Amino acid sequence: MRIRNRIIGIITGAAICLLMTSTFNVRAGSLDPPGAPGATSSYSLEDIYSRLNIGTAGPPGTFTEPSAGPTAGTMHTLNEIMGKAPVVDAGGASAGDVMAGKTFWGLTSGGWGPRIGTLATRTVSNATVSQAAGYYSAFNLSTVDPNLATGNIISGKSIFGVPGSVLQATGTAAAGDVLSTKTFSNYTATGVPGAMPNNGAVTMTPGTADQSIAAGYHNGSGKVSGDANLATANIKSGATIFGVSGSVLQATGTAGAGDVLTGKTFSNSVANNQNGSMANNGSGGTIVPGTVDQTLAAGYWSNANTVKGDANLLPGNIVSGETIFGVTGTALGATGNATVNDVRLGKTFSNSAGSGLTGNLAGGVSVTCSSGSSSRWCNNGNGTVTDTTTGLVWLKDASWGGKKTWVDSITWDDAQTRAGTLSNGAAGAGLTDGSVVGDWRLPTKTELEKLTTGTEPVSSGSPQLFTGVQSDCYWSSTTSTNSGISNIAWDVSLGNRYEYEDFKSGAGAFAFYVWPVRAGQ
Repeated sequence: MRIRNRIIGIITGAAICLLMTSTFNVRAGSLDPPGAPGATSSYSLEDIYSRLNIGTAGPPGTFTEPSAGPTAGTMHTLNEIMGKAPVVDAGGASAGDVMAGKTFWGLTSGGWGPRIGTLATRTVSNATVSQAAGYYSAFNLSTVDPNLATGNIISGKSIFGVPGSVLQATGTAAAGDVLSTKTFSNYTATGVPGAMPNNGAVTMTPGTADQSIAAGYHNGSGKVSGDANLATANIKSGATIFGVSGSVLQATGTAGAGDVLTGKTFSNSVANNQNGSMANNGSGGTIVPGTVDQTLAAGYWSNANTVKGDANLLPGNIVSGETIFGVTGTALGATGNATVNDVRLGKTFSNSAGSGLTGNLAGGVSVTCSSGSSSRWCNNGNGTVTDTTTGLVWLKDASWGGKKTWVDSITWDDAQTRAGTLSNGAAGAGLTDGSVVGDWRLPTKTELEKLTTGTEPVSSGSPQLFTGVQSDCYWSSTTSTNSGISNIAWDVSLGNRYEYEDFKSGAGAFAFYVWPVRAGQ
């Protein structure tokens, strides 16, 4: 629907409605106008009627004072004009009923007056079954499928109004579930030939071995044959055939004449009432093993013979490589020419001359402990103590080095320098070992760890053969790589034997004790 109205027509229609619905108060007096209206152009009532009736009206004109009253039938009354004016209609079009961009006069309550349509213009799409709401021009179906027929649609379903009559193939049967002479359909295929064999009637006779029953269809006339001799009296005692237990005692056995005492008879699986021939040797005795075999007479002994045993027949009592009565020796014969000066201090050993010897070698050379020793530590009597497990030589006085920062590049009064300047005769060190500057150094983290672990570990509470062992930390020469900062080194507490990482120098640097060490001489 298309409706066009001019704004002037809208205003005029509204004015007419106002005239028709308003109440006028008439007062006595002259009905003549006080004067002619101005020269402004305006429409007449006939113009308004024409606009409402056929949509057109002449141009507005200048008002002319009539010279006489209107002649009957020459113009339309207000009722006739009002009859042409639109009225509110609940069935009037809304914006969604009119094509987008087209104007119309709304007749619904709340939608009165000039409006613009919003109904979208659409084109049929083949891309989807569902089409959007809107206005569609006339069109033809792009494709007509001759297969849209009852015979191509499953029973119970309808496509575009065409009901189906096809029975849908269902079922889970496979070819092996259907006789070979029949065909069938399942949920995956139709016209499938069956593959189940038709065995008809099958008769089977039991035997000693299982017999397989062929897979397939059996017509119910087959059988398993029976035998009247399947009875207890025909089966030996202890045997059961097809559920029937035997009662016949049958001679069995593998014993021969030499297995049965002389004077006794017996039966075996070969014959009965046979005579035994085994000698009866009477009571037995005790046999003591020796270096040669001892033969026992064949036959029966009424009492057990005893072969003497010895609790010392053990691998540890037999030389390695030798076997006595099936026992292989593990004892290593003492061999070798090492002396006590060839074996590490505190370690025991054996040689070709004897066993239980104790070594006297530490750090690669023979060590003689002048005053005080243990299984691990040796007091060399020259201001040093040797760790016999590592060969390292430590300054006996663990407090001599004092407390220093790890490094001091300005004064060089640091742990590295302090340890490196130690030598024979150094003040306060009590050192008479003949060492020179450069022999001594800071221990590594691993060397400090070994000092405080293992047999006879050193701590401030257990100094072993050392003096001046402090409960504070001692510097190692090892830089820590854990934090990614090169200005951190490892130190070890001799109080709790814990390891720490601390700054070598600068702000936050600590001063820890210096304990020099050197390799064994």
